[in-house]
Amino acid sequence: MVQAAIYIRISKLKRELLDAQRQQPPCEAFAKAQGWDVAEVYVDDGRSAWKRGVRRDNFERMLSDVRAGKIQAVISWQMDRLLRRVEDASAILAIAKQYGTIIANVDGTLDLGSASGRKKFYDLAVAAEYASDLSSERLKLKHSELKLEGKFSGGVRPYGYDLEEYVYTDHTGRHIKYHLVLNAEEAAVIEAAAKAVLEGRSVTSITKEWAAGNVRSTRGRLFLYTDVKELLQSPRIAGFRSADGKLVKAEWQPIITQEMHEELREILGPPRQRGSNQGTARSYLLTGFVVCGVCGKPLRSHRSKSNKNSEPQRRYLCDPRDGGHYCVKRLAEPVEEHVVRELLGELPQKLLEATQRAPEHWESLGRLLTARQAAEDRLRGLEDLLADGLLDRTGYARQRRRLKVRLDELEEQIAHVRAQAPRRRLKGAYFWELEAEWQQLSLDEQRAVLADHIERVIIKPTGPGLKRFDPTAVEIHWKS
Repeated sequence: MVQAAIYIRISKLKRELLDAQRQQPPCEAFAKAQGWDVAEVYVDDGRSAWKRGVRRDNFERMLSDVRAGKIQAVISWQMDRLLRRVEDASAILAIAKQYGTIIANVDGTLDLGSASGRKKFYDLAVAAEYASDLSSERLKLKHSELKLEGKFSGGVRPYGYDLEEYVYTDHTGRHIKYHLVLNAEEAAVIEAAAKAVLEGRSVTSITKEWAAGNVRSTRGRLFLYTDVKELLQSPRIAGFRSADGKLVKAEWQPIITQEMHEELREILGPPRQRGSNQGTARSYLLTGFVVCGVCGKPLRSHRSKSNKNSEPQRRYLCDPRDGGHYCVKRLAEPVEEHVVRELLGELPQKLLEATQRAPEHWESLGRLLTARQAAEDRLRGLEDLLADGLLDRTGYARQRRRLKVRLDELEEQIAHVRAQAPRRRLKGAYFWELEAEWQQLSLDEQRAVLADHIERVIIKPTGPGLKRFDPTAVEIHWKS
């Protein structure tokens, strides 16, 4: 008997109409009419099939089961539930050709063994991709229009404002929309901070003041330095929004004047561009591992001077922004050197123990290998589309370039995960061998070794006036 898979993709935007309860029964009835046995139902909930970079785990798992011989037919409620991109069609064409898989929806089956069947399948993929791209372009255009009109375009409410609901009516009916109105309490905090910066105070001091006063963002977390700086630089608090590189008068009420905004920009500089990678590189080995031995809060990496004439030094600090109380403050270098010495002294035995266990990383490695196989199937399917004349050379080259980029990304991720296994990361059996290997690792790789073996490092306070490093004030908790 044919073993069939039912594939269901639930769209976030169409959840009520296309939920599993609506899609699954017709697919089961179709399988029964064909005399097929439903082996498994594969559901991707809230997964976009057209948005690039979104992985459909169960779609990939289903293709893997087809390749393993567990599935001989794939059923979907509508074809656009199964695929929305030409590259998805090429993957399915590849496995259908190799394994003779039947592709069907509740309206019937497609013969992918014939050129006419492959053309129909390809046309469905092109139509679905066109519909998705058109929807995306309309959404981008709508957001662009909202920007130019100075309107709120949705999302999480920004600090300083509340969302007020109103009813919008057009030719399609009544819609609930939101616009921004001042939150008096939060607006007063922003205005006071803006005036303080104009009077000469630093953003750092304001950040500390907000942490001490438990001022929290709309997501409920304490503000970081970069959060406060970006907020004070934002044209939104002056009643503007940015559109195509220009400031547009917004419909919401300003918190500060335009003149104040321009002065703040002069003092703080222009806002940091998202994705511009202007942040500093990681330089602290133990961030995320070190905790305060008094209050138990994580220690923050921090650069500070001993006096006005000295160079800033790396330190770990119990910071109020993380709920701390300045309980401990310790130079980073001696703490890191001590932890590394202890780690390398313990590693020979711990590595021996690690070789007796299967590393947890292999589970994620399996998913990556499955995704790589699916990408390779897509490449083979493209060649069939080209041979059938369903893709021209330009379209084939464009799709092939995209898939090659995806394959390169997967190869890089696979190599990274394989390197995560403790028994592969460091191979030395003696302290001096491990120390030599440790020096060759990047900081991220060193932190990965720490994560394999160390749960946390507790930094305890030392006696008053003690200037030299005290190893007894550093307590390492090893992973069992």
